[in-house]
Amino acid sequence: MPRARRRRSRSAAQRTWGRTLVLLLVGVVALVLIIGSLVEINAQSSGIRSYTTAGYGALASRVVDASNQTGTLLSTLMKQAPTLPNGFVAADSSIPRSARTVLQQGLDEATTSTSVQAGQAVRMAPPGPPGSLGQRLVDVLQDRAAAVSALRSTIDRLLGMAPLPVAGAPSTTTATTPGANSSVAESSAQMAAAGSELQRADTAYRALLADIHNQRVPLHLPNSVWVPQPVATAALGANLLSTTANDLSSSATLHPFHQLILSAVGLEPPAVPPATPTGGLGTAGQGCRKPTSATPGAAPTVLPPTATVTALVTVTNCGTVGESGVVVNETLALSDAPGAALPASQAARGGQAHTTATLASGSSSALSLGPLAVAEGHTYLLTVTIAGLADSPGGSQQFLVQIAG
Repeated sequence: MPRARRRRSRSAAQRTWGRTLVLLLVGVVALVLIIGSLVEINAQSSGIRSYTTAGYGALASRVVDASNQTGTLLSTLMKQAPTLPNGFVAADSSIPRSARTVLQQGLDEATTSTSVQAGQAVRMAPPGPPGSLGQRLVDVLQDRAAAVSALRSTIDRLLGMAPLPVAGAPSTTTATTPGANSSVAESSAQMAAAGSELQRADTAYRALLADIHNQRVPLHLPNSVWVPQPVATAALGANLLSTTANDLSSSATLHPFHQLILSAVGLEPPAVPPATPTGGLGTAGQGCRKPTSATPGAAPTVLPPTATVTALVTVTNCGTVGESGVVVNETLALSDAPGAALPASQAARGGQAHTTATLASGSSSALSLGPLAVAEGHTYLLTVTIAGLADSPGGSQQFLVQIAG
């Protein structure tokens, strides 16, 4: 082979090797950059994940603390429920506060609180801790909410109660009968099932904390136990809840007690001069502490000249159960002195009116009865009565009314 040709071959081979070496170096540099970028991204992502997990933990801890508080309040309520007393809102108040209302209010608050806590846990989950840890917390809180709701429903059926009306919502107050929908035996089994569900939720939460620790996840949650050891004597445990059903059913203060009174009576137009509570129309019945029925006084209450009279009545439910369809009757009867001339109008010689009301335990309702026709210069006997309670203290009120003229 000629010498010049051999030189050209060696030069081409060197150029090819040089290009290969350059490409190899470029590839190595690119690989190093990619690996470095991935390491940096992973380091940054790890920091972001840790920050996200820590933020989730701060929010979740608040929800768990709230759950713990709800569990403590519900446990105390169930311990006290069979011995809750009937009483009044305040020492100097005539507004009753029944044991049934206290129990129902506590159950309603626990049901609402656990439902809110479960909802908060759902909204926190994305983004949350790695794996299924966030969903497992959701499951625990949802299980507690379901158990508390079932417990309330069981007790309501046992005692003939119903959730208290929510402010601003349509009234659903109805008269109920204890034990109408559930026997003691049925309630005992259902309350035990609710307790077992709460125990399982505690077990699931302990397992969640253990896995967080074992996986070294930077997530710090408080302990949460609704049914503490010894489980057999825990107020929310299956064992004690099963016996609580009989205690609730046997409680005298949790039995329904019916008492309605006419706590105030007024007239439109008002008396002239205005009648005092002891001298005519006004406060009546002495409240729930000492209900009484007024009888006509010696001197009538004088109204200004008018063609009609409207009775304004306040009915108070002093009992421990809600009352629906309460009928209040008014009778206006002529009560002039013997031999007095009758009013020219037949309608002005007397009349009747009635209205109905629905009242929750401890509540009052202002009602308007009438108007009824009257004649100037005549005297009338005004009688207001709660249907069926004419002979009960506070169930009726009577007054003499004279129309000026």
